[in-house]
Amino acid sequence: MRRYAQHLTERVGEDELAASSAQTYYNIVSGFCSYCVRDGVLPSNPALRDRAREELPTDDSDGRQQFWDPETRDRFLRWIDDRAYEAIDADGRAARLEARDRAFVYLLAYSGVRGAEILRTSADEREGRQGLRWRNVTLPDSDADAESGTLRVFGKAQEWETTPLPRQAVFAVRQYYALLDEPPGEWPVFPTEHAPSKYRVARNALKSTHELAADAIEALLEETPIDRVLREYEITPPAVTVNGMRSHMQTLCEQADIDIDGEYLKLHGARRGLGDTVFRVDRGEAQDLLRHRSLQTTKDAYSHIAAEERAERVSDILDNSE
Repeated sequence: MRRYAQHLTERVGEDELAASSAQTYYNIVSGFCSYCVRDGVLPSNPALRDRAREELPTDDSDGRQQFWDPETRDRFLRWIDDRAYEAIDADGRAARLEARDRAFVYLLAYSGVRGAEILRTSADEREGRQGLRWRNVTLPDSDADAESGTLRVFGKAQEWETTPLPRQAVFAVRQYYALLDEPPGEWPVFPTEHAPSKYRVARNALKSTHELAADAIEALLEETPIDRVLREYEITPPAVTVNGMRSHMQTLCEQADIDIDGEYLKLHGARRGLGDTVFRVDRGEAQDLLRHRSLQTTKDAYSHIAAEERAERVSDILDNSE
């Protein structure tokens, strides 16, 4: 039960679960254990022990979660645009890295995806949690097209889902793709830049798939840049993790001198901010974009908007009654 509590906490940390949901899941299992105690199957309920429960995430939220407001979002996008264009003009490896960051931020800001749907979740080995792959990205045929694209992601409901990539984000993703010289479809859209991780998968693949001897592997890795080895031997690098990109976003926000209430722009804050913008115009469209199973879930997430609208209506009623 302690390990299960730790697993739930990791999922909360990866933005896969709300803390309240994690506690509900734990309590369901705890209830079953209590039934087993009453039925004589277990001597006691292990879920009630302090050493297990202390690993659970604390649901101390007051409902005020970070939203990327349009002004802050646009300032951040302008900054990351300038940063990427400067690197692209200079060319070199930095251009690819800056274009990757730009594509990620644009995709985050305009698609409504969760971080765990496009990045690698370290605690989950399932295919859908290993990062978005290029084969699951559909882009318009050319930069001149005004059409939107699509992404196929493994959603929170543990199912594969297709979600839109609005044209506001298409150009950044297309430009990044062009700099990669058409990567294989199995490659992650956002591969890790963690060198030990890339060397580890290279060594494993060169030994198991290509059957190279250990000394030949080390000689190859010493003589050839790791990225070229991965490409030439068709070895798929791991995607960057949610925690890794979260840390990188903190660095980017510090460099840009941009924050929301003293905090860096969080990954899930982009989704909430986009949902806030769309919800104010069309409730149903917001539900579809966020891929909520019910409209009530969407309404609950943006109850502050309904409260603001009710306040305006009440104010109008009071003004007309005077």
